[in-house]
Amino acid sequence: MVETTYHKKKIYVPAGVREKIGLRNGDKLTLAVLDRKSFKVELKRKTADEQILDALVNAREIGVPGGLTRREIYEDVG
Repeated sequence: MVETTYHKKKIYVPAGVREKIGLRNGDKLTLAVLDRKSFKVELKRKTADEQILDALVNAREIGVPGGLTRREIYEDVG
């Protein structure tokens, strides 16, 4: 069992625990209250399908910021 701290409305997970379970920034944790003095925490990882959908939804734009005019495109072609 590992002891941790509750401070400024946050529960801090010790580094050893984070490393052991592979906790990463953005991971979701589910909490289940068992009684007045205890609760259970589980790491909720996204499935591969959910990760792919997130990547597609949040994809970076390709191309030149602001775009190019036709003249700028053909300027160096000669």
